[in-house]
Amino acid sequence: MAVLKMQKGWKLLVPELENRGHTVLTVDLPLDEPAASATRHADVVLQTLDLTTYRNDDVVVVAHSASGMFLPLVASRRPVGHMVFLAALVPKLGTSILEQFRTDPEMLNPEWVGKNPMEDGVARQFLFHDCSPELLEWALSTRVLMNAREAMTEMCPLEAWPSVGSSYILCSEDRTISPAWSRRIVRERLRVEPIELSGGHCPHISRPSELANALTDPRVTGSNPCQG
Repeated sequence: MAVLKMQKGWKLLVPELENRGHTVLTVDLPLDEPAASATRHADVVLQTLDLTTYRNDDVVVVAHSASGMFLPLVASRRPVGHMVFLAALVPKLGTSILEQFRTDPEMLNPEWVGKNPMEDGVARQFLFHDCSPELLEWALSTRVLMNAREAMTEMCPLEAWPSVGSSYILCSEDRTISPAWSRRIVRERLRVEPIELSGGHCPHISRPSELANALTDPRVTGSNPCQG
């Protein structure tokens, strides 16, 4: 199973998946490149996967939050077994994430729009509100700001959705991406029912065991081709 996101922050989830018999690969995204597009992020993921000997159909690529922008770009260029959007944005063919938000502002919690997640108070309220007090300080240390402006404004270059099974793990108490928007978009674009977890936007930190159970759900480990 390949986990699509930076290495920091996945520390608690990795052993949960390994204990369930999975091999986990984390990817260092180009967070220090302000001009990095979604395509550039996908390139980095593909380069990392190319260094492995995994069988294509064994690879489950998981994208959290804004990383959903480039998940289908990866699957369109390399055969993989399954895509998992984890509390993630879902791109729309022929448009950008920013354009989607302008035409469908229900995508995000209005109270979250414009907030700086690097401010501790903002992170506590919107990202880690369901973390235990003992976990909270470590959770705050996992934040790395993604310079995603270029990725947000880049038009999704795909002409067709990749013919790869998709799942969406929805966090019912997410205070960033709207759960109601996610339920609607997942059914419209991925044509699946979301797998719902309680809790907030970062279950890999706040509830790694529950997330590991969701990632090993038959709806993820099985095959579910879709078109979007």
